[in-house]
Amino acid sequence: MAQLFFWFPLSLIILSYFGYPIILTFLVYFKKKPYEKEKIESDITLLIPAHNEEKVIKEKMENSLSLDYPKDKFEILLILDECTDRTKEIAEQYVDRGIKIIEQKPRRGKMAALNLAIPQAKGEILIFTDANSMYEKDAIKKLVRNFADERIGCVCGELKYISGTSVGEGENLYWKYEKFLKTKESQLQSLLVVNGSIYAIRKRLYEPIDETLADDFVNPMRIARQGYGLVYEPEAITVEKAAETTKDEFNQKIRITSQGLKASFAIWKTIFSSSSLRISQFIFHKFIRWFVCLFLIIILVSNLFLLDHWFYQVTLFGQILFYLFALIGYLLTKKGIKIKIFNVLFYFCMVNLASLIGLLKLLTGGVKGIWEKAETTRK
Repeated sequence: MAQLFFWFPLSLIILSYFGYPIILTFLVYFKKKPYEKEKIESDITLLIPAHNEEKVIKEKMENSLSLDYPKDKFEILLILDECTDRTKEIAEQYVDRGIKIIEQKPRRGKMAALNLAIPQAKGEILIFTDANSMYEKDAIKKLVRNFADERIGCVCGELKYISGTSVGEGENLYWKYEKFLKTKESQLQSLLVVNGSIYAIRKRLYEPIDETLADDFVNPMRIARQGYGLVYEPEAITVEKAAETTKDEFNQKIRITSQGLKASFAIWKTIFSSSSLRISQFIFHKFIRWFVCLFLIIILVSNLFLLDHWFYQVTLFGQILFYLFALIGYLLTKKGIKIKIFNVLFYFCMVNLASLIGLLKLLTGGVKGIWEKAETTRK
């Protein structure tokens, strides 16, 4: 029995992190779905929900207005979720330059803000962003060109982080891995999830989303259910500052996991009425990942009951060494020292511990539907 508790969760982890990319690669080889990309200039609306973003809102307004897209086809909607700082005052300085402001009172959160604004949007393409996310000049053109193919319903851009911290270094490695998966999923027109700070959809495909759920998880699932392709555009780039401290990063991962799990349970019928490919993607790319920390605990405990065989003595030593290196990574991070192997192992453990806490928060009813400001907590 102890061997079962050791090997079963270990197999799931290996399948999720290593087997899934290999399977995707084979699927792309046999079932790749090419699609057309060409320059088009559809009417678009850039949606910017914001709550108390006085530190970044001026930069965001300037950045949005500087984007390379025909002004007569480009609408910018700033949705203020009952701001209590100077966000509105600063934003109003840009009204005569084309920024449109919608106010939501009382405060109800990001999803309610989007549900309020989207019926008022004039664009046939909706582009979602965050107040702390700065687009490169041609980002919108690069996103929109994918909609030249009528089969495409959703396009995700590339999020890059700027950080000199060891936390940011670990996250950048994680995003390189995710970029590989996104590229392969995109070649199947079956991107699983998107970056909330840079993605676009056809307005006619949007369905109002429960105020407590995450749009960057629910929107792709619903669009896939309608039979449209979801793709990744790596040349449409936005830049954000990575979390500056381990605590910020940890809290962010807790929130993302709890919201992802909550959304999964809320739209489980949508998920499991999808294609077998998409169900498999959800299980191996997302669902198993949320339970990795629990699996690691089970593997460690079960290993203690198998020490009468030399192989399991070696695996126990390997686990102890793994966590020791992660602890060293934590101590180095606190001192601002960067040694990649230690930082990466610490980041891996930190992210998975955050996922476990996110699961516990969901089970204990501690998941909020109202988001904190993007400057400190990214979506």
